[in-house]
Amino acid sequence: MTTDSSRFFDWQYTQTFCDERITSYADKARLYSLEATFRESLHAYSRAGALDDATLGRQTCAMGLGLFRPDAIAHGKVEAALAYFARLGLRPTYCTVTQVAPHMVRDVWRYQLNVASGERVCLLDLLFDATPSLLVLFGADSDIPVPCAALMADSKGEADPDIREGWELRSHLGSPHRIEVYMHIADEPIDVVRDGGILLGPDGFATAMLAPRDGDETSRVLRLAQEIERDHGARGRQCVISDELLLSALADAGLPAEGPVDRWRTLRVLGDTCEMYAGPGENVICAPGTDMWWERAGLLQQRTEYLSSRALGAESRPTLPGGGTA
Repeated sequence: MTTDSSRFFDWQYTQTFCDERITSYADKARLYSLEATFRESLHAYSRAGALDDATLGRQTCAMGLGLFRPDAIAHGKVEAALAYFARLGLRPTYCTVTQVAPHMVRDVWRYQLNVASGERVCLLDLLFDATPSLLVLFGADSDIPVPCAALMADSKGEADPDIREGWELRSHLGSPHRIEVYMHIADEPIDVVRDGGILLGPDGFATAMLAPRDGDETSRVLRLAQEIERDHGARGRQCVISDELLLSALADAGLPAEGPVDRWRTLRVLGDTCEMYAGPGENVICAPGTDMWWERAGLLQQRTEYLSSRALGAESRPTLPGGGTA
């Protein structure tokens, strides 16, 4: 099979590769393959590792991607999140600091922000401007039955706290609303490529995916989170609001708007009171696309039991098809 990385500049070839190797969601394969940065990311990854399609697909399925956002760092949620993932059999294998700029916010969530209110977009900008974020790649234990990204995505829980079940990551971290959720997690292997390419650039993504994975990077993740808070936390807490939408929302909430304000108090209040949606319709991509991976593993009907039992550290875990336990 060819390792000529220029194959990924052909969007039709890329769409077929994605359909066959790294997604179960046809709309993702179609839409992402039209994006230049996505194709460049596959090209850079394939070129740097001299990877054929089978190897590239297999290695991508073995990786999960999580972004510890400024709210996770400011509120001390990183260690608890890593402990949660460790119970699922996931460990950090690579981490790097990245500043998430406004254009990255719009690119990463392009197919969800089509129905977002102006206030929601402004709140995301306000959040990511606070400090740098921490991008972490995760590897999984050998007995994990689905791609690492799918396991992480289906354990994170809903953004809306009213429809969570209580065992999910966002429940565990005490996420109060859909703005303050602490982590972004790539949903499928295809999203690892897309999100990593946007947040690190194609060459940076390739470097991250091909970096040696000799051990658990938990201590380094925690150290980097502490350094971000030490170097940027005080500055990040105070901010001046200039956007008219947020100024109006602050007035409606009875909060001060002139001069420096507490960024985290502002996000906590407005994230709970601002309108999040501007209709009509749904997200362009409104489901993670993980069902097929669980169906292939024979665990679609037992997915919640499988994940919750591991997340809660239950002594008795469900029996997997063919024997063994979760």
